[in-house]
Amino acid sequence: MGTRHTTEAEVIVIGGGIAGLGAALRLKDRGLEPLVLEADSRVGGRMTTDRANGFVIDRGVTLLGKGFKRMRAMVKRFGLSPLACSSNFSVAIEGPAGPRGYRGVHFEDLLLDPGLSWRDRLAALRFGLDLVWHSRALAHGRSDLSGPLDDEDSFTYFQRIGAAEVFRCVFEPGLNGPVGGSAAASSRVIAMQTIWNLLVRGQWNLADGVDRIPESIGAQVRVVTNARVISVERHANEVQVEVQISSARQTLHARGVVFALPGHLVPGLCPSLPEEIRELLARTRYSKMVNAAVALSSPPASPHAGYAFRQEVVSGAAIELEHLRVPHRCPQGAGMAGVYLWDTPQLRRLDGDDEAIKKQASEIVERTFPECRGKVLFVHLVKWNIAIAQFPPGRLREMTALRNRLAAWNAPFDLCGDYLDGISSEGALHTGEQAGGRLANKLVKP
Repeated sequence: MGTRHTTEAEVIVIGGGIAGLGAALRLKDRGLEPLVLEADSRVGGRMTTDRANGFVIDRGVTLLGKGFKRMRAMVKRFGLSPLACSSNFSVAIEGPAGPRGYRGVHFEDLLLDPGLSWRDRLAALRFGLDLVWHSRALAHGRSDLSGPLDDEDSFTYFQRIGAAEVFRCVFEPGLNGPVGGSAAASSRVIAMQTIWNLLVRGQWNLADGVDRIPESIGAQVRVVTNARVISVERHANEVQVEVQISSARQTLHARGVVFALPGHLVPGLCPSLPEEIRELLARTRYSKMVNAAVALSSPPASPHAGYAFRQEVVSGAAIELEHLRVPHRCPQGAGMAGVYLWDTPQLRRLDGDDEAIKKQASEIVERTFPECRGKVLFVHLVKWNIAIAQFPPGRLREMTALRNRLAAWNAPFDLCGDYLDGISSEGALHTGEQAGGRLANKLVKP
């Protein structure tokens, strides 16, 4: 996708991740001319894919839930359906006694787990009934329905329903990676969203990489890459955006702006936002993570695509076996283990240099799969200083209230991103489409 330099735009979208692209496409569908400014050299944000030596490596987003309706709609719209494939994602949770396997879309595996007591199985059943009862509120993009679930952290919730042991042995290690290493402190609605949308309903992906979705959207709207926004100011009849494109500083003019970047970065760009909105956005927090893709000359003999670990076994790490997660991601006969690393109170995994982190990842793979010793071809490292939005109890309610306020606000600004609706790419896309729709309602006269 070629970058087109132009200052003519009705709406400027700051950020070319899936949320910003969703906003731009919705604006274009409503008859407006958007311009996306992306600081990186390509669109997609955390939904990008690298390709190295025949291996296809999703950098951030790796799983798409079967309930991701808006993402499915994009795949259909841009003719990507032939690349879509179901992901038979089973997970092994390794504790001191060894791994215990659970198949995706088979909640009964938990209820029939011989490693759990009957009391724990009954508690797991109660949790399963909670998921079904609240399933409508767990759909990404419908956080407006999830307020009653955003009242306590995950550990307190599981303890209250008598499932503390199930959480400690199964859900906490299984969720730490997807939520950025803080499952116990996250709101219970985040845990329930993640389990319902990815594990209970199942997953899918694109054989050629998740970046095909944002790249396809980006080809339909005007995008300028390597564009670092410096400031946004509102004047009488327009918004002025100061931006540095490559080495040249420019002033762009538009009727409106969508901020499609992490919430805590917005106040520094636009000091004229109301103080209460600035304060709320400034409290946005993200985890830091590393994705170390360990390429293997031959795959391990494992029936499970995902491996999570109890803290006393391996702290701050999880594994996805890419050759099992999605077909055609590795050269014939090869394998790849995506090792996700984060800091814990017990271990600072991300403090080392790149070579030290690569060594950690290789050692975790060889420890988990001894047959892979000596078979590491290379390690492809992706560092995310802004990885997964954090949602302590009450945060999602605050974000829902903010989105309601944006709908009634008469200013030519709007916001989108995963921090507004949970931790999924579907939620990010949904907030982008909503932001584009809200701003179009203000700018398009009936």
